[in-house]
Amino acid sequence: MRLPVAAALLSLVACSESTEGTTPKLEGLINPLQRLVTPARVCNAGGGAAGWRLELIGSRFTPVPRDALTDTPSVELPLVSLSGPSDYTLPADHLFFARTELMRMDLPTRDSTPSNVLPPGAYTVAVTNPLGGTSEFADALHVVPPPVITNITAPQGFHYSAGSPLVIEGSGFRPDALPLIVLQREGEEDQPLFTLTVVSDTRIETELPPATPEGTYALTLTNPEGCATTRPQALTVDYAQLGALTVAPRGGPATRDTAITLISAAGAFTSGAHDVYLVAPVKTDPGQTVNIPLYDVTYVSPTQLKATVPTCSGFDPPPVTDPACPGGIVPGTYGLIVADPSGAFGTIPASSGFTVSP
Repeated sequence: MRLPVAAALLSLVACSESTEGTTPKLEGLINPLQRLVTPARVCNAGGGAAGWRLELIGSRFTPVPRDALTDTPSVELPLVSLSGPSDYTLPADHLFFARTELMRMDLPTRDSTPSNVLPPGAYTVAVTNPLGGTSEFADALHVVPPPVITNITAPQGFHYSAGSPLVIEGSGFRPDALPLIVLQREGEEDQPLFTLTVVSDTRIETELPPATPEGTYALTLTNPEGCATTRPQALTVDYAQLGALTVAPRGGPATRDTAITLISAAGAFTSGAHDVYLVAPVKTDPGQTVNIPLYDVTYVSPTQLKATVPTCSGFDPPPVTDPACPGGIVPGTYGLIVADPSGAFGTIPASSGFTVSP
């Protein structure tokens, strides 16, 4: 049994035609999360139990079999060490040989087991073959701290029908790479924030999407190299209210669109363009409730808006000539949403909303 084991271990050394000697050649380091970024960037926190997986690219990485003729054969891999703001040598069980041109390593972090926190900065990486010969690559790795969120504000308040600017303050942001930012609330899908600018390593300007539901959200920010931070109860979305609203008439037939009047008892409507929606399903997708925009919405006074419910047309542009109204609204009683140009919004619940009759 010992001879086959020995042969297998020896073949590991000789399996590549690129093995030209004992001196390795290190040509670069790659973080698989950012393959096109050089020098490679890695966070000194996170990364899971083993740390962050990195790739060493080069040639003549040459492991050596040990104790091949014993019952416990092993392989000694090239030694990998870092030098810079701090010196560090990778543990043997954190190194993985793929071929003479590729090795992988798990770089420990604050949160790994065992843990190790490398100070931020630029590091030289060295690979030393077991039989001698060392190759160094200066400035191969940049260690960065994890992001930290200290404050989130909406300086202009929240606007229901338009994006609401947000300012995120903290540290460890990347001005040269956009992070992934997600709002999270139990029972709802995560809400990514798509419009953002990293102003500096301490400030990000972004935007809350229109019609984001009211409530308190956690915010998770993930930098491209992998490190993330979550601030619980980071943002409470709260819109100004239009107060009690009613609609007249309270219903209309499914065979034609219906003109209505929306009434604000408090006189809360302001002049300008209003967005009004009926929250209902359409016949083309009867199982899905969606916000169907009313058309011909007209400001009359602080107490009145005029609009037309697309009971027959649904999302189709009016007029609809097919008397069956194939894209119309499914018969039923539904609530409405009214978004005022001031940023305020109001709702009419289904219990006192608009009924589409067969």
